[in-house]
Amino acid sequence: MILENNAASTGKCPFHGAGSEFKPFDQTYWEDPYPFWENARQNEPVFYHPELNYWVVTRYADIKKILAEPASFSSKILKEAMRPLSQQAIQILREGEVNPNNTVTNDDPEHKKIRRPINYAFVPKRVNEMESKVRALVSEYIDRFIYKEKVDLVSEMFFEFPAEVLFEFLGFPKKYLSEIKQFSEQRLLLRFGNLPAEEQVKEAHGVVDFWRLSKKMVKEVADAEVTPDNFLGDLLRYRNGDDTILSLEDISGILYGLLFAGHETTTNLAGNAIRTLLTERHEWDEICANTNLIPNAIEEVMRYNPPVFYWRRRALKSVNIGGVEIPEGGNLLLVMASSGHDEAKFEEPEKFDIHRKNTKDHLGFGFGKHFCIGAPLARLEVRVILEEFAKRLPNLQLVEDEIKPIVSNLFARGPKELWVKW
Repeated sequence: MILENNAASTGKCPFHGAGSEFKPFDQTYWEDPYPFWENARQNEPVFYHPELNYWVVTRYADIKKILAEPASFSSKILKEAMRPLSQQAIQILREGEVNPNNTVTNDDPEHKKIRRPINYAFVPKRVNEMESKVRALVSEYIDRFIYKEKVDLVSEMFFEFPAEVLFEFLGFPKKYLSEIKQFSEQRLLLRFGNLPAEEQVKEAHGVVDFWRLSKKMVKEVADAEVTPDNFLGDLLRYRNGDDTILSLEDISGILYGLLFAGHETTTNLAGNAIRTLLTERHEWDEICANTNLIPNAIEEVMRYNPPVFYWRRRALKSVNIGGVEIPEGGNLLLVMASSGHDEAKFEEPEKFDIHRKNTKDHLGFGFGKHFCIGAPLARLEVRVILEEFAKRLPNLQLVEDEIKPIVSNLFARGPKELWVKW
């Protein structure tokens, strides 16, 4: 399983087996995980991690092939928690009937049934209509903190801003905003964290509340006299009262998925973008001088420091990946962040370069049938943030000793706090 590599000739640290060296919940690993994955790609690009019971895949070509073949690699594994849940937590989720049906956690034909109405509602026109609203909202947030000496951008803006945009896009009452953000964090920890049993119980109750709130919000809109002109209204029009086409439970599942993925990842993308650009100061100065560089800069952040660090699939048949035999039913942990640093795909991958020609080839938004449907909205939000910051806060700089990474988990990576001054 291990590919031979001459450490002396490469100048790399000796590598003693990724399966034993990978410590996914170790805070020191999370502070700078990329050197580990560089070693793994060169020495053991596919390895088994016995504690997680996952085969870990690190190279761009292997990950892209897995994402491109949904008939061979199932997405249903995403319905499961990354770490085994306690019986009490499982019982809470079962009694709460938490079984959302969405595109991320399904294979065809269920995936096709749910994806079709989302494509119907998530059209470019809907996204483009959001730009003026997003820009006004960014300006409001800047107005709130611009007179302060320094701020934590995560708590001051990035934590709630993407959810507020999503609520506007979906057509949800903003009175539920703070609840959704709280429930999303509980869902992240339960599904992708490493919680002790007593904390699992607490977070499981939060997930049940999240699911019930999603259903409540859908019912409120469905029962309204006038169907609104927004994403949720489009789903209801597509359904046209026919449960065989799309049930209210299906719509609740769609919203349950979007209310998590649609803002949690954008919070991390915004934080990663600002942190990376301010660390690479010359790149920040360039986009301040020429905001036309911002779209490609966002793609480079998605390659270099993506918000979704890991993704998962399950092999539906025995298969050879990177020279390693994966058995039928084998769990696969795809290191999406490693794919963006693959030397075989990207020249000088450890260099952050907003002029990179092929940066759009990154897999940060996925690939194939399960490509992230919210990518246009995420790109829009972060583009407007960077445009407005470049215009109003060109002297923005990091408060270096006050940057904290997100809680260790097997899904996302982004700063939990991001202190800046100007």
